[in-house]
Amino acid sequence: MLNFYKPYRRAIEKAVATLAAYGIEPSVQQRLANFLQQPDSRWLDRANPRAIAQQLNLTEAATLQLLVIALKQGIVTLNWEIQCPKCNGIDLSPKRLSDLGTQHTCPGCRYVHLTHADDQVRVTFSIDQRLRKLPINANDPEFRAEIDARFGVVSGHRLLTVQTFRNLFPRETIPPNESLLIRRVAILFTDLAGSTALYSRNGDAFAYSLVRQHFNVLFELVNQHNGAVVKTIGDAIMAAFTVPADAFDAAIAMQKQMQVLNQQLHLLEPNQLILKVGIDAGPCISVTLNERPDYFGMTVNTAARVQGLSKGNDIVVTDSVLADIKEQDNSWEQNEVQLKGLENPIRVYTMRLLGEKFSAIA
Repeated sequence: MLNFYKPYRRAIEKAVATLAAYGIEPSVQQRLANFLQQPDSRWLDRANPRAIAQQLNLTEAATLQLLVIALKQGIVTLNWEIQCPKCNGIDLSPKRLSDLGTQHTCPGCRYVHLTHADDQVRVTFSIDQRLRKLPINANDPEFRAEIDARFGVVSGHRLLTVQTFRNLFPRETIPPNESLLIRRVAILFTDLAGSTALYSRNGDAFAYSLVRQHFNVLFELVNQHNGAVVKTIGDAIMAAFTVPADAFDAAIAMQKQMQVLNQQLHLLEPNQLILKVGIDAGPCISVTLNERPDYFGMTVNTAARVQGLSKGNDIVVTDSVLADIKEQDNSWEQNEVQLKGLENPIRVYTMRLLGEKFSAIA
């Protein structure tokens, strides 16, 4: 077989090599470089991230992180697309997240509808034209439809819960006074029990050092479980996940790692870091607050209130979260509570993670 010279080969390989600075392994760099040089250019125009994951033999989460870094390095471009719920036509015109708004008008049938970030908005990636100029036939709607039917699409909301995207593109937001509907998101809140007393006993500098170390652990675990930290509030964090089970798994890992951190830092009572966690799942809206992506709505309020029920070394969840957890046992404590701001009582479930029960979960 003849090995034809590809004029774009050197540029692609040079660009992909820059990913090493972000910790991308050489084998992954090579797979990406090969993918971007493949002869069928249809795979490189508005490519489905799940299809790319299959080509690179990576998980969806790892592929999204890789593509976001490649976007930062100018290797690929990001496309925001909106599918009309009436005619199923796809609007390819949005160039940035800021091109999306509360309402969308389908360019095909002129139907006006609210914009659902996890139902109608999807993301795709194309190779940057500066590295490889694609021929006209790379734009093949039938091919893309076939790929989407085979793999399923990646929603815009999923990208918004990729921590690397939020870190590298903090100004990628929807316009002020606009919002995107989210049909289902899991919101997780944490807080440290007795943090005021911790500062009082140990002084601001030492206590703040402990808080920063606990933040580092939580940030990493949220990222590992396919979520994103939305913001910190004092000693607390708010995180978002597209899958409630991921939020719960992250909470379990958080409690385990707090135990490890206490041991590593040789912290004894009453100076141990005791974590409180609460989770709710449901609809809300994605907004821009303080120039950063954020969430607003009853699900957020409920998650914050549920976290307030936590005593520490436990996880408190609502019905909507528990229904998404595959492995359930009898260790949940059930209570019906009246939360501030809610009209009717709700049922909450508490899992306490101490002693043998904690070890069994590990």
